Amino acid sequence: MRALHRIFFAAIAAAASFAGTVVAQTVVVGTGNPDIDIAAVQTAVDRGGAVTLRGRFSFDNPPTGHLSMPDLMATILVSKDVTISGAWDKHGAMTTIEGGEIPFAVEARGASVRIEKLRFVRPKLFGIFVYAVSGLTIESCTIENLEPMPIPGQSTGWRFGFGIYLATLLGEPSRNRPGNAEDISGKLSILNNRISVSETADEGMGIMIMVVGDRDNPVDMDITGNTIRNISQKGINIRQVGGRARIERNNISSSVVYKGPAPNYAAGVYCACSGAYLIAHNLIDVADPNGAGIKIKGCAVGGATEGASITDNDVSMSAAEGALLGAESAGIKIQGLARGAVVQRNRIRGRARVGLLVVADRSGTPTGHTFDRNDQEHLISALSEGGKQR
Repeated sequence: MRALHRIFFAAIAAAASFAGTVVAQTVVVGTGNPDIDIAAVQTAVDRGGAVTLRGRFSFDNPPTGHLSMPDLMATILVSKDVTISGAWDKHGAMTTIEGGEIPFAVEARGASVRIEKLRFVRPKLFGIFVYAVSGLTIESCTIENLEPMPIPGQSTGWRFGFGIYLATLLGEPSRNRPGNAEDISGKLSILNNRISVSETADEGMGIMIMVVGDRDNPVDMDITGNTIRNISQKGINIRQVGGRARIERNNISSSVVYKGPAPNYAAGVYCACSGAYLIAHNLIDVADPNGAGIKIKGCAVGGATEGASITDNDVSMSAAEGALLGAESAGIKIQGLARGAVVQRNRIRGRARVGLLVVADRSGTPTGHTFDRNDQEHLISALSEGGKQR
């Protein structure tokens, strides 16, 4: 009995009956002691059903949850159908989880998972990591001051920080290492979250999604209403999707000028390889003088990008006056095996090498694109006559 009291289960419901099913209802109250809080939350999540977290939790212990992915461990491991919800106290404070290396990792093949209304403060490496799921919602969460660290098992020494990471492998896919796209499928919704990454990350990103869905197990993805700050590389990074991805009404801003060792370039929104992409009504501000506001790219491994729609976005290129603008500096860039994109009614402001850029690479040449009514009147561009884009 004393152990149960210390774990602070405020209520383990008698259960709720709906449409002939019984759903476990669990409420866990934080104590600020990681020895108690981690055990309590893991026990509740293992029961499945609906779990409500209240108060302030500490996850500041080394992670002990083993994933199938080699070398990677998490604080809490989610492995079955569950809804994990935060709450607001009488003072209007949100449920807070402090610290933790990968506070929540989802490896739940065939299950549906929802995580909502939680505030993560100083999580390490990944705020929420998803390796396998069939239906996912991450909504109205706050991930603050994500602390970067090396990925276990990698020898580069680079420090990584990702707010929300959905992928069936670590690192980019290759012919010898394609990932298991079928392990993440169904409806995927990432809605109204707030993410800030430490500017010290060698590779810092807000939302990363890679190798998800296939012909038999497609994804239908909504990434909407998120606010992302302080990324050192990409705000939203999506690569190789079997299905549809809608990226709408996000607010992405970074004043970081990337100087790290990772061989990548900054971008507000980056979509690569297979997938049907809609990128619309986003506010994007990129300060890196060698970055892009929006970039789509076809791939030799992972397939061409077909029929992307880039519509009604506001792109601000905020490179400092006098900064050397690199070859990647563009408001909107289309590269490689990308076909049939429609780029229309976007507004590009600030200072960049060029407003709209189409360029071939080793994977192939972009073809069949349409550009219509894009406003670049107030873009300062070194490649244009008089310094202005026409």
